[in-house]
Amino acid sequence: MMASDAPMIEIDAPVKTVVPTKRQMKYVLVTGGVVSGLGKGVTASSIGVVLKACGLRVTSIKIDPYLNTDAGTMSPFEHGEVFVLNDGGESVINKERRGDYLGKTVQVVPHITDAIKNWIESVSTIPVDGKDGPADICVIELGGTVGDIESMPFIEALRQLSFSIGKSTG
Repeated sequence: MMASDAPMIEIDAPVKTVVPTKRQMKYVLVTGGVVSGLGKGVTASSIGVVLKACGLRVTSIKIDPYLNTDAGTMSPFEHGEVFVLNDGGESVINKERRGDYLGKTVQVVPHITDAIKNWIESVSTIPVDGKDGPADICVIELGGTVGDIESMPFIEALRQLSFSIGKSTG
């Protein structure tokens, strides 16, 4: 039987308008474990290519776990080539200097970790493929190693982010 020959079934029910909900961003995190320079960037970009080949819109974030306000002054001999992008990020130091914390002590948790989470959630919505709307998945590469004390606020922020978005995001 062809589709045009199929009998029509009429249902006497009200039509519901379905309003699409905002899809929650999914995150893939690539970290270095205890050794640096193992190809996290190649791994992260490869994951992104595979996800894109599956029809998903992918964006990525490269995080080097340093609190330098101006990454453009970092030594390329220590950190490789440094690219500074205009992502609208604002440092906790700038907020403290402006008086946003109203004289409270600025702490790693919650102030710095909250700033990192907010930055990740904000930057992950910026499309990188020239199309409108946010990507489906953000691949995050966290540089350095998990044993570096500099990484701790970033690892903690990502841990908190995983709890706030949940294991299954849709």
